[in-house]
Amino acid sequence: MYNKEKYLKSFISSIQNQDLKDFEIILIDDCSIDKSIQIVNEFQNKDKRIKLIKNIKNQGALNSRFKGAMFSKGEYIIFVDSDDIVLKEGISNSYKHIKNNNLDMVEFHSIYDNLTQININRNYYKFRDIIYQPILSHVYYYQKNKGDEQNTALWDKLIRKEVALKSLQNIGENYLNKNIIIENDVIILFSLFRNANSFQYIDELGYYYFIQNNDSITNTRYDSQKAKKIIYSIFTNIEFLYDFTNDNYFDKRFCIFKLIQGYRRYEICLKFIDNEFNLINNVLNKLLESKYISSNDKDIIKNIRTNIANISNISSIYNLKYMI
Repeated sequence: MYNKEKYLKSFISSIQNQDLKDFEIILIDDCSIDKSIQIVNEFQNKDKRIKLIKNIKNQGALNSRFKGAMFSKGEYIIFVDSDDIVLKEGISNSYKHIKNNNLDMVEFHSIYDNLTQININRNYYKFRDIIYQPILSHVYYYQKNKGDEQNTALWDKLIRKEVALKSLQNIGENYLNKNIIIENDVIILFSLFRNANSFQYIDELGYYYFIQNNDSITNTRYDSQKAKKIIYSIFTNIEFLYDFTNDNYFDKRFCIFKLIQGYRRYEICLKFIDNEFNLINNVLNKLLESKYISSNDKDIIKNIRTNIANISNISSIYNLKYMI
């Protein structure tokens, strides 16, 4: 059974026990209703590096990360989930590498634990040279590998603070207020790669990621209300990416890959949609009208639209442009 308080204590302890000692721990309380604040206060009394920021109202992970970055004082930051663990040398190894090579971002290996199996997620590009045009490399390799080896999480990366803040600011308040509940890391990461001048995958193990929260978004996709929010988030992200990306072949096709990937991953949620179809229809039209879309991708998107209409049983309600 998932025990949030237990994992919060383990998380804070793992940060405190880092080989590197000169850092600050900024914790954002997003209107918790459990004993999280009490636990943090107990740690604060013994460790002045810990700072607690309380949101007046629930703002979600994206806004909370932005707030934490703004209040930070260090040159580099790492975003960490409160139920995971940072390995003892995780920060120090990454810090030495990013500092010695004057990089904007580094990504390290992580351990995935779902309580039944433990895997080491070794990034696909380990031992590669420094990448000086991260956005081009990110989009190109994402397409080449269909995203299978690309980890879009934020917690396995050490980032120069000024790059992180600029990237979050570039996303804009409009997106931050859209109440996206899933995969907003994709948007942040895209913006980070766009603003970073240098990036490298390093052969170091630094993070322990637990996949056991039964209340998480990805594990509650059979709940109708949460399923609607998932679909809203997925297609809002795709639309934002399409408008946010540059007008070139790589960037626009990246959006198409994200659509196909999101559809396959969350297809089960589509049976719950009703008004969300307006958003879906607009997004699909936008992609279909792109001058960069291939005939094969166009057929795939048309099939996705037909399947969505059939799954949700609303094809007779809407006049579907480009319907097969």
